[in-house]
Amino acid sequence: MKILAGDIGGTKTLLQLAHYSDNRFSVLAETRFESRSFDTFEAVLETFLSQNALERDNIGSACIAVAGPVEQQQAKVTNLPWRLDASHLAGVFFIPRVVLVNDFQAIGYGIEQLTDSDVVTLQAGNAVTHGVRAVIGAGTGVGHAIMAWCNNHYQVLSSEAGHSSFAPVNALQRELLAYLETRFDVVSVERVLSGPGIENIFRFFCGREPGVLTRELAQATQQHDIAAAVVKAALAKQDPLAVKTLEMFIEVYGAAAGNLALYALARGGIYIAGGIAPRIVDRLTQRPFIAAFNNKSNMQPLLSNIPVKVVMNPQVGLLGAAVYAVRKA
Repeated sequence: MKILAGDIGGTKTLLQLAHYSDNRFSVLAETRFESRSFDTFEAVLETFLSQNALERDNIGSACIAVAGPVEQQQAKVTNLPWRLDASHLAGVFFIPRVVLVNDFQAIGYGIEQLTDSDVVTLQAGNAVTHGVRAVIGAGTGVGHAIMAWCNNHYQVLSSEAGHSSFAPVNALQRELLAYLETRFDVVSVERVLSGPGIENIFRFFCGREPGVLTRELAQATQQHDIAAAVVKAALAKQDPLAVKTLEMFIEVYGAAAGNLALYALARGGIYIAGGIAPRIVDRLTQRPFIAAFNNKSNMQPLLSNIPVKVVMNPQVGLLGAAVYAVRKA
């Protein structure tokens, strides 16, 4: 059976055609597109299928993962002006079955397919067999999902917890919250725990400690994406404000992951996904992330027993979309 899988994010869109047989996928074609280069998803998909004209016929099923909520098989991408309708896509592209899922739902389905080489363990813990799992990941935004065992595989529940309120845990983070409240009507977790969130934290420190920013980083933030420039400088320890920015980001990340573990009682494990974690995985393996994860008063013994892993496979969402396309065929 031929399937189409897609993974739409605010920055990039991945599309794949694959053949599924005997519980294995054989990739026929795969392309990455810059999302903001297209006005609609239909334009991206038509470009992809036109580039692969010999493979576009007889697609039996498709699953498109969307960075945004899916309601009645319709979706608006959170950080793009794109709107998707599964029935419309099925009719326009002559695909019998098209389903839309939240991007972190797709990541959840993809996690079942990962091998040990696809993850880095931050905390070994003691996973409960078929226990609830949960996923959190920072990128253009921050996504969440909960995985519950059902009918011999994990069923993935979508979430928009990234838009819940940011909860500071110390005096410095409370200062950050006060700063962000002067810029935004509502300060969600996503205002801190995302690529734009890194920029927000960095601007907070620039205002708090004027004159400390190095000339090199100031120039880099004028020429490149601010978050990327800050992370690069922090990893190389080239700028004190960049270092502080990344330290706070990691502490917030750990605390948010710990919150999710408590919400879901994720005794099967917490998975850190998204575009940022693999780039800073060496820092995540150090103490501050897990210390913030476990710092939940009398719940610390429970949390310290939960496995925490970073997903290093950048195509986990695409893999999950392919799995779900097969299940829905």
